[in-house]
Amino acid sequence: MSKSSEKEERLKEPKREIGLRDLVFLSLGGQSPFLSVLVYGLLAFENGGYFAPIAVILGTLLVLINGLVVYRLSTKFTQEGGYYLYAYYSLTKRLGFETGWTYLLYSSFYGVAYALGASFVLSEVLSINPFIILSLILGISSTLALIGKKPSFRYAIFASILEIFMLSFIAGSFLYTTKFTFYNPFVKIPPLDRLALAIIFGSSIPTGYGSITPLSGEVKDPKKTVPRAIITVILLGGLLAAFDIYSIIDHIIYFHIAITNIDLIHLIEYRFGLLTLAFVLFAAANDGVLATLTYIFSTSRTIFAMAYHDFLPSILAKLTEKNEPFYAVAVAVASYWIISFISTVISGFNLANAFALVGLISLFANLYVHLAADFSLFKISLKRARKRILQLALSISAVIVTLVIFSASVEGTVPLTLDIFLLWLIAGFLIAEIIDMSKEED
Repeated sequence: MSKSSEKEERLKEPKREIGLRDLVFLSLGGQSPFLSVLVYGLLAFENGGYFAPIAVILGTLLVLINGLVVYRLSTKFTQEGGYYLYAYYSLTKRLGFETGWTYLLYSSFYGVAYALGASFVLSEVLSINPFIILSLILGISSTLALIGKKPSFRYAIFASILEIFMLSFIAGSFLYTTKFTFYNPFVKIPPLDRLALAIIFGSSIPTGYGSITPLSGEVKDPKKTVPRAIITVILLGGLLAAFDIYSIIDHIIYFHIAITNIDLIHLIEYRFGLLTLAFVLFAAANDGVLATLTYIFSTSRTIFAMAYHDFLPSILAKLTEKNEPFYAVAVAVASYWIISFISTVISGFNLANAFALVGLISLFANLYVHLAADFSLFKISLKRARKRILQLALSISAVIVTLVIFSASVEGTVPLTLDIFLLWLIAGFLIAEIIDMSKEED
């Protein structure tokens, strides 16, 4: 086979087989709102106190502002790659690489965070070695990802429907125990640094929509399907999670439960019995698998797109006979196992600490990626500024809000998380420079 024909084979794009229902359920699973209430919701509560539900809503609005930016960009770029692709074509190829490089950090760490969180929650209740649970979650999600899209999307639909049912049931049940007595969350607003952290942790719940755009190249009618999926997933996941957190705090206040003694899983068992607890644990396990699976897909598609543009080895841009980027998926799967192992070692084999470390790093990377998307829309809008005033205003607003939250949250975070994030960025610049030098030599 000649070099030209080999290149042509490598540059084949996946078929468009994903519909709106598949995309919404997979991305909602990537959010894992129920598990997020147990992990990110608890962190939001620790920082925001009784104001936590409002912090989650503010986080949802922050995500929605950036979501509207991605909404606009997704109507202009419909290939595989998402955020990487937006920066690659709107800004520069170098910034495109940096954005894709940082998205790989975000998506892989975010997916691993849910595997760690689910393993910790389940091990606390079932008294099983958390590393056994972690291995099972990673094993199931890795297997589904390697098998391909069709079985994964069937599983996503089932798991997401279960998710919505459990969130609604738990919220209604907690409010019923208080005889629908509602508390005022504005009684005590936390200091700015704690509030910023509560918002950033709250924003991590609906930010799962970030798994949608890297799959754009496989979506039917992407100019309509992708934007609709983005808005649906942000609002449904964020507001439903905020409602759950409010109902739980309402229950805590009504029954005068000490804040320091909160154990949500055992609280559910005590109030609603073993049968409800069994469903809760099953939903948590499903969340861990589905969230990890969703982000393996988004990580692998970004790897595929970067290899498509010769930023990564060309074999990662090859498709199998079943129209799957198997090699990119395999690399993504391997990275998830490696990140899980390293993060647990750094955290002293404490999954709770590993979750907090990995989760916060992913959120910093997420803010960086969205800044790149915001500037991409700004650059595009400048070409016809008079006709795109709303787009300009939206992109500028998104930049300002994201920078404020980023700078405020840095003050209250652990230095190690920021150091790892910055080292990743520096490594990206060095790799981009090496790639440019090798291309110049060629």
